[in-house]
Amino acid sequence: MTKSFNRTAVYAVFNDADNESASFAVRLMAEGIASRAEAKPFAMEWAIEDGKRKAIKAHLPVPTVKLVEGQRGVTFSVRDSAAERAMNRVLEVCYPKADAPKPKTAKRSANKTDPVGALFKKWKALSAGEKRRFTTMQLKA
Repeated sequence: MTKSFNRTAVYAVFNDADNESASFAVRLMAEGIASRAEAKPFAMEWAIEDGKRKAIKAHLPVPTVKLVEGQRGVTFSVRDSAAERAMNRVLEVCYPKADAPKPKTAKRSANKTDPVGALFKKWKALSAGEKRRFTTMQLKA
């Protein structure tokens, strides 16, 4: 079954979504929040409050997720909670990761010598007495 889509309408939705994320970031910058890292604590608080508000509205038990101070900063008390997912979703809309620069990876070293081969070469260069001393030291240890 083949469906035909109005590509112009679909692309208009994509354009609106793309433009919306930029406008959210601009609005946050006007409030003094310039980056995703600066927005994260506010998004965490919002996610917890939003979860409580939605639970009360739907007559469900209020979630017990709290903010806790950990070694790496403020986190949620429950991992992968609805509040954490809401925070990630909101931050992704405001600050899409696709626009973020890719981290630079370390270049491979130009050292093309085989470390085992180098050790074997040094072993072959030893005299018979040195090899005996080395093997007896290894057996005593």
